[in-house]
Amino acid sequence: MLTPRTHRRSLGTSFDTVSSHSHLASIISYCISRMEGLSHEEGLKALAMAAFHDLAEARTGDLDFISKNYSKDDEEKAVKDQFKNVEFGKDLKKLLDEYEARKTLVAQCAKDADSLAQMYQEWVLTWQGNKLAEQWFKGDFVERVPNMHTASARKLANSMKKSDPNEWWWNELVTKEGKAKKIKHLLGKNFRKRV
Repeated sequence: MLTPRTHRRSLGTSFDTVSSHSHLASIISYCISRMEGLSHEEGLKALAMAAFHDLAEARTGDLDFISKNYSKDDEEKAVKDQFKNVEFGKDLKKLLDEYEARKTLVAQCAKDADSLAQMYQEWVLTWQGNKLAEQWFKGDFVERVPNMHTASARKLANSMKKSDPNEWWWNELVTKEGKAKKIKHLLGKNFRKRV
């Protein structure tokens, strides 16, 4: 599903697709589930929910926040049609029904992961200088974050807000003085230091 996400028209520099968003949401979903005290198996169920949560968009397209104010899709019909001739389709439909109902902690973890995956995109774009993404990211802390289902998701959102997306590799590969710890990676393996 290389379907581009429609917020690309607003953010301009967006780098994600429905597939990449679902993949990131899946990983985050597992992590939130475990942070919330759920078992490995429940975490995998949340991961599966997040992996499939936007599958209908392969048929309906992705409607962003702006589009949803003017358009209506029929994701329920899309899901039903997608799974009707699949041997295990009823199991997948049941999984997505649980996700949409948001009554279980597993489903709530998956939904929070969906939100965090979107926020992650906005956060990275903010660090790359995208002012509109910065506005969206700041706005998330007004409505989205306070209404997340889990304390773990709110904690991750607030940690993201206080962090730098380059921090994980910068501290490992660059000294406090700004010098590369392994200069050959910058200048090539045949590098000779000038005197």
